[in-house]
Amino acid sequence: MTSQLNPAWQRRPLSSNHLAEISARFLSSEARPAPAAERCQVISFLLEDERQEEVVRELAHALAQQGQACRWRRLGPARTTTADPTSAADANTLHLVTTTSVTDCLAQPADPVVVLVPASLSGLRNAYLRIKQLSAFHCPDVAVLLLGPRDQHAAWRYFRKLAVGTLRFLDIPLLNLGFLPATDPAGQTTPEQRRQLLGRVGARLLRSGCHRRYTGPGTTGDRQAS
Repeated sequence: MTSQLNPAWQRRPLSSNHLAEISARFLSSEARPAPAAERCQVISFLLEDERQEEVVRELAHALAQQGQACRWRRLGPARTTTADPTSAADANTLHLVTTTSVTDCLAQPADPVVVLVPASLSGLRNAYLRIKQLSAFHCPDVAVLLLGPRDQHAAWRYFRKLAVGTLRFLDIPLLNLGFLPATDPAGQTTPEQRRQLLGRVGARLLRSGCHRRYTGPGTTGDRQAS
């Protein structure tokens, strides 16, 4: 699946300045190295429920396999972070932070948000409502990872339905990170195929530039990808 939106789905000219900024970061196929001052980076994941944390853990492992130092964390506003932008241990580490709370997500300094979306009509509806909540406070850059479609074509149809709705009614274009199929009891999706899909999602995530310097409120837990 392509990560670029159809030109007809671009934001209206009213948002041209913001669109130019996110287009450079989201819709480009070229990798963009981060400035040295932003080497300690964070990506926020907005989950429908805590069971989806397993997907983020798998993604952290896939990124580590690609040579990217990576930790995943659960947001907890009452705690202070252990990430130190000046620390040699954290300087090149990518922090994946997870939450089921839109409020906690908005409290993060990292503007881009990755929304995990179950491939179902109710999953699309819930994702749309969460994106609408985000947009009520500011206009975040949003990426989507589809979970559980039966195949690539189904994943694209679900993504297109959500992307058209958010652009039309919220004026928010979406970045398509791809999909992860449901666990197949018949064994048609092998562990190796799932690893390959996770690798593609991780590569697209890094290429998108969907990360910012990590200087925000605290987290609970600090799990090194392994």
